[in-house]
Amino acid sequence: MTENVNRLGNWLITGEVRWRRNRQVAAIYRGLRTILPLIVLGTFAEFINQAWLEPNGYYYQTLHVARWMLQRVRVQEAVLLLQNGTLGLAAIGLAFVISHDLVATATPVTNDQMAAGFTAVLGFELININPLTLAVGKPVQWLAMDLGLHGLPVGVLIGLLVGNVYRWIVLRWRQPANQLLRPMTLSLSGMVLMGLTGMLWLLRQPFSIRAAFNTLIRWPLQLSNDVWRLLDFSALNGWFTWLGVLGPIPTTPNQTQAQAENLAAAIQHSGWHLPHPLTVQSVIQTYASMGGPGMTLGLVLAIFLVRHNAEQRQIGWLTLISTLGNFNAPLLLGLPVVLSPILGIPLLLAPLATILVSSGFLAAHWIPAAAYPLAVGTPGPLIGYLGTSGALTPLLLAALDLALSTAIYYPFVKWASLAQARAEEEAQAHATI
Repeated sequence: MTENVNRLGNWLITGEVRWRRNRQVAAIYRGLRTILPLIVLGTFAEFINQAWLEPNGYYYQTLHVARWMLQRVRVQEAVLLLQNGTLGLAAIGLAFVISHDLVATATPVTNDQMAAGFTAVLGFELININPLTLAVGKPVQWLAMDLGLHGLPVGVLIGLLVGNVYRWIVLRWRQPANQLLRPMTLSLSGMVLMGLTGMLWLLRQPFSIRAAFNTLIRWPLQLSNDVWRLLDFSALNGWFTWLGVLGPIPTTPNQTQAQAENLAAAIQHSGWHLPHPLTVQSVIQTYASMGGPGMTLGLVLAIFLVRHNAEQRQIGWLTLISTLGNFNAPLLLGLPVVLSPILGIPLLLAPLATILVSSGFLAAHWIPAAAYPLAVGTPGPLIGYLGTSGALTPLLLAALDLALSTAIYYPFVKWASLAQARAEEEAQAHATI
């Protein structure tokens, strides 16, 4: 595929191709593609549950679901089962696939590949046991803190650790005549080591990756509400999202208090003069998170504008509904945006640009700040309109921010498409040698 690209684009495309050649990155990407059906189905189930079946859901309230849906509780139980089953399996499956893939590049022996994968699964399981249930005579219970989307970074780390160690040993241990000897020895040794590691993990009070992320990312918001704190928060959130730490935007007690004071002022006083116009709710959640963290609704629109990559458009259509409701995990993992040097740049830049624009409009009092809390699943462009009780100017600002984010994403989406095509051409050429 040939296309005129400027110097920056060529530099980024070359860097992306080199990045994809890395064995570790290639294993992670293949793992993400393998678990993508689980992520799509689980995220869609989560969207249905929170937006349609929960009383605080947008479609539950606007379409009056309680009036016409029969056996809503039973339907919700089935949806929750599907959600937890698919997303819970995704992190475990990711650890298995990455470890299996790394060993597969070193040996064609299936027993070695499967043993490495199952050793990684065991390691993931052992750090998700509730230590309080390990007493004799009690049934063992599993913790959900690192399952689902929150556990994907843990799955990546365990898969890389087990896969690389197993691969290193395989390359130095000549395959014996009995093909069961090496996988049996390594898997048993690995399982014992994982058991000891899990015991030490439990003795040191296990923690959630998501909890650690929330603690770190909240620190810019501990001080006053101003645009610089919001920019720091957005940059940190974008960086962690690029690393694969996915989930809703966290908040802090002082942010919650500021939102409560804004709501009280909007209800009790006329004129819509809010004491805290620049908060996470009024700026980031309203104007810089359409489609979820990273302003990814602009990414979807950019995908549809870049017409020469059918695979990107398929991912766009597949994730459009959930992204419109601000559930963007399938989009971030399907392209992928996670760990992509090219797409990581607009993932950071698009929210920062929309925060600056929106904060300027709010500071100049050209638009009212959103004060009303909104239902889960509210389409991103409508949040400002509904959060100000129907003011039109926030709707116009939302359209401006969406156009700005789409313009920022567009060249990077095109370059990512060209990098993918070049990487596939290199892989085909290497396969024919």
